[in-house]
Amino acid sequence: MKTRILLTITVLFLLSLGKLSAQRGYTDLKTEENIKIMYRWHNVTPTDKNSDAVLNLRVTNENNYAVKWTFTVVFLSDKMARHESETSSVCMKPGQSLRGGIAGLRFTAPGLKLEEVQSASFTWEFGDFEVERVEGCR
Repeated sequence: MKTRILLTITVLFLLSLGKLSAQRGYTDLKTEENIKIMYRWHNVTPTDKNSDAVLNLRVTNENNYAVKWTFTVVFLSDKMARHESETSSVCMKPGQSLRGGIAGLRFTAPGLKLEEVQSASFTWEFGDFEVERVEGCR
């Protein structure tokens, strides 16, 4: 009886973890040079629906060695570049995942709204994309 209760609690707990992960709302984009990239859009100020849109990246180093990933993010409207970020670099240990603003993986453009990023005429891509093997990360 105790085993069945513990098993039920464990299964419910694991199912809730899956739902929490899904609530974060990240969408798979691609894996390139063993860097898995996911993204999500939301408002810069979550409580202000009129605030600018922000792109948050979640990246995982699937290599068995540390890498330095250098990239730019480009926002396009009607296939024309609207905004390009400054060049960013992050160092990732093997298997490490990074996400959001703390890791320098948050991007926006002045006046860019969620309605626009959800339209068919808007897209985003990486301008530069370079992955370099390094000895380690600080």
